[in-house]
Amino acid sequence: METPAPTIGIIGFGVMGSQMARNIAKHGYTVLGFSRTAHKVDAHADAGVRSVSLEEIGSRCSHVLLSLSDGDSVQSVLFGERAPLATFLHPGSIIIDTTTIAPSEARQLAARCQALGHTFIDAPVTGGDVGARNATLTVMCGGSEADFERALPLLRCIGKNIRLMGPSGSGQTMKAINQVAVALGIVAMTEALLLTEQKGIDPTLALEILQGGAAGSWALSNYAPRLLAGDFKPGFSAAHMLKDLKIALREADSVYQLLGTETATRLFEQLAEIPENLGNHALMRAYRS
Repeated sequence: METPAPTIGIIGFGVMGSQMARNIAKHGYTVLGFSRTAHKVDAHADAGVRSVSLEEIGSRCSHVLLSLSDGDSVQSVLFGERAPLATFLHPGSIIIDTTTIAPSEARQLAARCQALGHTFIDAPVTGGDVGARNATLTVMCGGSEADFERALPLLRCIGKNIRLMGPSGSGQTMKAINQVAVALGIVAMTEALLLTEQKGIDPTLALEILQGGAAGSWALSNYAPRLLAGDFKPGFSAAHMLKDLKIALREADSVYQLLGTETATRLFEQLAEIPENLGNHALMRAYRS
């Protein structure tokens, strides 16, 4: 007799969490969702996602996936005074956190969850809104081998490249490394496009040349077309990139000064100060301001 598929709780319905919920539901799981803004969950009722309270997720779900904004949000959902999810869950539940937080925060949360009999996997993702929509995210995990294997069937619903990086916090360490490369790629793309504009080169032709040679990058392939179309809306927000870069700088060994990352952080600080909801690819707005 087959074991019935677990009911999955999804908490956080931003750009990433909403698409992950839809993809998990496509695989036949019952998906219960929670957001402090309930209509964000209701918008995905057509995919079979139902809006419920944290208490109901705790009582019905053995697997919970978090997609929140930062470490404070994760802490509040799991252990906050109002409705601490970790106390509602049955012992033996697994919590998969796709939020980008500091490695030290992931280790602390894993220890607190373990004390209650739960498993906590840090599983930040990369691949942007396109990867979330197409279920092609790269997922970087921290935890034990056994816990990783238990989380893997669910993670395969949202990603293609899923790796265990090491013990708790290792997924977040890898995400910090990833964000350094992403941010510097955006800086390179931005300066190349600005120079293209300054010198009067056809930007569409320039992009074709850049993508076809050694300068090719994920940023050029995925973000540059948006910029040329005048689309600055966030697939991943500038504020979140700034948060991630600050985590990376805190994690850096004092032996090495990450000069490029420090410069990128200052640029993203300028971008985040612009009073619009801009994506991290909109860095040229900071240059122009």
